[in-house]
Amino acid sequence: MRKHVIITPAALLSLLCSQAAIANEQLTDNTPRLTALSHATLAIEPGKTLTNATLLIQGNKIKAVVKNNDIPDDAFVIDLTGHTIYPGFIDPFTEYAIEYEPEVEETSGPVYEIKRIGGNASNGAIHSEKQWFNYIYPDKEQAQQWISNGFTSVQSGYLDGIFRGQGVALSLADKKANDVIYNAQTSQFMAFNKGASIQDYPQSLMGSIALIRQTFSDAKWYNDNKNKTSTSGESVEFNIAFERLADAKKQNFIFDTANLNNQIRAAELLNEHELSGSLIGNGREYAKLAEIKSYPFSLVVPLNYPAAPEITDGDSEREVSLADLRHWERAPSNLAMVSNAAIPFALTQHGIESDKFWPRLKQAVERGLSQEAALAALTTDAAEISGIEHIAGKLEPGYMADLVITDGNIFNDGKIVSMWLQGDEQQVINRENALLDNLYQLQINELNFDLTIEQTPKLSGSLTSGEQDISLANLNYQSGRLTFSADLSEAGIKGISRFTLWLDNQGLRGRLLDASNQTIPFGGIKLEPILVSDKDKSAEKAPVELISKQTSPNVAYGLSAQPQLEKVHIKNATIWTSDKSGILTNSDLIIARGKIKQIGQNLRTPSGYSSIDATGKHVTAGIIDEHSHIALNGGTNEGSDAVTSEVRIGDVINPDDIAIYRSLAGGVTTAQLLHGSANPIGGQAQLIQLKWGDTAKEMKFADAPASIKFALGENVKQSNWGDAFTHRFPQSRIGVKALFSEAFNEALAYRKAQADYKKMRSSERRRTVAPQYNYRLEAIAEVLEQTRDVHIHSYVQSEILMFLRLAEAYNFKAGTFTHILEGYKVADEMAKHGAHASTFSDWWAYKFEVYDAIPQNTCLMQDKGVLTSINSDDYEMQRRLNQEAAKSMMYCGMSAEDAWKMITINPAIQLGIEDKVGSLVEDKQADIVLWDSAPLSVYAKVDSTWIAGRRYFDRQQDSVAQIEVASERAALIQKVLQSDDAHKQGESPIDLTEPEWHCDTHFNAWQQSATGAL
Repeated sequence: MRKHVIITPAALLSLLCSQAAIANEQLTDNTPRLTALSHATLAIEPGKTLTNATLLIQGNKIKAVVKNNDIPDDAFVIDLTGHTIYPGFIDPFTEYAIEYEPEVEETSGPVYEIKRIGGNASNGAIHSEKQWFNYIYPDKEQAQQWISNGFTSVQSGYLDGIFRGQGVALSLADKKANDVIYNAQTSQFMAFNKGASIQDYPQSLMGSIALIRQTFSDAKWYNDNKNKTSTSGESVEFNIAFERLADAKKQNFIFDTANLNNQIRAAELLNEHELSGSLIGNGREYAKLAEIKSYPFSLVVPLNYPAAPEITDGDSEREVSLADLRHWERAPSNLAMVSNAAIPFALTQHGIESDKFWPRLKQAVERGLSQEAALAALTTDAAEISGIEHIAGKLEPGYMADLVITDGNIFNDGKIVSMWLQGDEQQVINRENALLDNLYQLQINELNFDLTIEQTPKLSGSLTSGEQDISLANLNYQSGRLTFSADLSEAGIKGISRFTLWLDNQGLRGRLLDASNQTIPFGGIKLEPILVSDKDKSAEKAPVELISKQTSPNVAYGLSAQPQLEKVHIKNATIWTSDKSGILTNSDLIIARGKIKQIGQNLRTPSGYSSIDATGKHVTAGIIDEHSHIALNGGTNEGSDAVTSEVRIGDVINPDDIAIYRSLAGGVTTAQLLHGSANPIGGQAQLIQLKWGDTAKEMKFADAPASIKFALGENVKQSNWGDAFTHRFPQSRIGVKALFSEAFNEALAYRKAQADYKKMRSSERRRTVAPQYNYRLEAIAEVLEQTRDVHIHSYVQSEILMFLRLAEAYNFKAGTFTHILEGYKVADEMAKHGAHASTFSDWWAYKFEVYDAIPQNTCLMQDKGVLTSINSDDYEMQRRLNQEAAKSMMYCGMSAEDAWKMITINPAIQLGIEDKVGSLVEDKQADIVLWDSAPLSVYAKVDSTWIAGRRYFDRQQDSVAQIEVASERAALIQKVLQSDDAHKQGESPIDLTEPEWHCDTHFNAWQQSATGAL
């Protein structure tokens, strides 16, 4: 006979808990359990719901979904009429239940090598050998922060290092590890932050990216060659970290990215190696949706809404950026925009307090996130990212009985009333508090009273009836019973009455003891909130109106759309060609399809072209800066090792840097972004065009010759770095030369080994260890082969001569000596070698090695036949390079035309792009600047700046933008001031501001600030 029990919601939890308690008292329980959760609404999966249906559970699995409530006779039935059952939610990014403490050594200075223990990697930030299921120890108390929000399982790993090891998916059930692990080997966890590693390398974001790139290469090499023998008869050393990356293309990677630009970088890096996986989001995805969607990766997004900016007075108001104000307003809309862009995503509690999760998710639903998408992010998509889509995330036969039971729609006003983990029910709403924070109606002696009980946090309450409002005293709540006293004299009950109330499966019951000690029993009901129709709800809560703009980049003066390709006829201008044509007066220039179409006088305006009357104005080529450090994230130096030629500035371009826009306003169109001067052989440089509003990838100058930063002088030998920095070679100028020679010799040997291997017969290659691809030596070999230009930081004549002779000894040409403040002393030798110079106009005496600097340096070098340019090496100076060039006219009588060439065609030649930009010549790229007066004047202002025929700066548009920015800021500040406390709560914004750096910034100061930015 069927055991059929009807259980009210009020008694559901206590009954099931008592069953569980009885079962737990037994040593074993082999009784087959068949439970029917009947007459419920079943959210089978996103987009598929059944009403008035039954879920059959046997053991820890779902046995069946019964649509017609035809329940087996032997089932234990729980009537869930009016309740909804959801699949248990899944958090794909946690550190739950990892019982692990890494050994951290005390260090007093830089650490260049770590202990090699158990076949580990040579870098302390690589832990890919870790398989975190080995360290699982379930923690009932820790699990509650997820269970209380409806989560039943998580993906977990220890979040430390760059390669963090292989995650594990597990249940949050209070059982031993063997019983909770759903998938022992899930995604490889990764990040850019090296974490607790004591090793100096890497110190920068570009260093982390280079290490990742080299590690993937090394792992492939290792697994291809581990069973082979080298030419010297040695076998490949065992490396468990590389072994665990053997099948990288078959694994998934989950990449913690910290910020939006890093999210793009992680996607690019995974894509580069043809890997699959997911990116940990940051809540700002709305700002770069198209770029994110161009990569084939899902997201795991935290609900880390920012706190409202603190605005107390005019000073604090000025400190708040427009970008922060915009993000405060738009952050709750992020998920809706990600969903509308059809980017798959899951949700995580990582980085926020668990009690903020549901209020914020409901806020996201209010902002347009569909309930179906929200459910998918918590179930099916989260299950796939966690590698458990075959057993979790749906209400289907064979899936784990991980359930969330709610009273009402959880995405609206519904509340979780019960949680099931692996077929066992857990109590999450404390029934001991069932009476609190509710409204009841009591019937006493045929009188009706409304009873309000609140705990905020002090217990308080009142009885009301008509005009009567009776305060309560001596409130106490214990063991499910509420006691208090009240004076009901006006209601016909004399004296002070003492009340006792409790809630059981019959509802609310109670008794009072009046002044004559007479006991009066009474009953009551819970008063439900007044229901309103959907129409009423929409009228009650109007859609949130967003007043902020969304631009690219999403900062002040960002663009709402990329500039259009223009067809323009500039008339009657003075044209500075930076070419043999010289300076042309009263001349015209026509651009179309991104190129200079025609230059001449009295040209006819072609049909469909706009025209600009430039009478009294001047037109020049766009300014080119040979030495810049703007627009970088995560550090300008990889200052750890003495040779870091593997790192790439191109990996860390920051397209959101306002310095790009400001430089455009100064007529700059092209800049070489250089690594810093912390080491003799630094990182690979990146030439960019200042395409404000475009992506980092699109800013890179297409087909520009490769280049690299070398350095001489005080910085590379760690002068003034402090007493801790006395161990890295070199520590002297003579040591710098020795290091160059050693690096060059090693690169030559590297190339020879590659060539020798290629000469082997195929049968011999199959038995022989292949040369290991080395990004560091690859770049140096390219220098020796003259396929990568050297731009070398230099000051004193002795070192300049040393490097010239060294380059000649190794048969390559030194490219451009940058800074070179003693270049005038060795100009003859430089000219003979064919080296170029890029210098400052008038920097001197700021440190010992520049005491001999003179402002006539440019003229003296140029007079000796050295191609010379002026560079900035400074955020602010870059936007006034026209004035820096003009200083040579004052100091040493340089002609205006030659002075102008020092910031246009001369740097173009030094960078190998003179065939495309740097001068105004027909068929060259239309990088042009329109000035309101002679460009070398201190009073000259830029009217417009074009790159490849697109106008990226216009002074009239900028004037409009200034007003719009001020207006938007004022409106958002008013919105902040008028918002309620609930909308002001959130996480404090992370300061990702990059330090403004040039080559002679004190390195330790940079290191501290750049490390914080990671």
